[in-house]
Amino acid sequence: MNTPKAIILSVLVIALTSCNAVLSKPTETPVPTATNLPTLTDTPEPSFTPTPKPSETPEPTFTPTVRPTATRIPITEPPTVPVLPMPSGTPVSNWEGFPIMPNAIAGEGDNNGYSFTILASAPEVQEFYETELAILGWNLFATGQGAKDTLLLIFMKGSDILSISIIPQPDGVMYVLLAK
Repeated sequence: MNTPKAIILSVLVIALTSCNAVLSKPTETPVPTATNLPTLTDTPEPSFTPTPKPSETPEPTFTPTVRPTATRIPITEPPTVPVLPMPSGTPVSNWEGFPIMPNAIAGEGDNNGYSFTILASAPEVQEFYETELAILGWNLFATGQGAKDTLLLIFMKGSDILSISIIPQPDGVMYVLLAK
């Protein structure tokens, strides 16, 4: 009975040896894994591109062309003082309740405004109206000075407003305009 034991033992040895770790294992098939591949990005390098400069066009200059005639003389320079419609009437002592400076040369007006001329300085006219209107309850609200020593005075009384423009003219004459 040695033979059957030997056969069983041989079959057992063959079966055990086929599962034995001593024997080399067959090569396993690799399983793919999820691996992110680097992405190709195109990052542009900074480059110097000169910005075109706007063309420098000189400011146009205006030179009026005036054809001389026998009765017209061309004016090449602007007047140094504003050309205003000068009053020609006899000045009044007050207009709409507002005093007109004594010694006014000429004056005229309507319901909205009154203009007069006087031989005085701008500070003298300003001082006269600041003093006289304060007596009547008017408050100096604002002053402004423009070109060629022109002055603007704005007075308020309640919701009423009075503006006084003081504009120098040639020969020391002052043009004064009261407007409400």
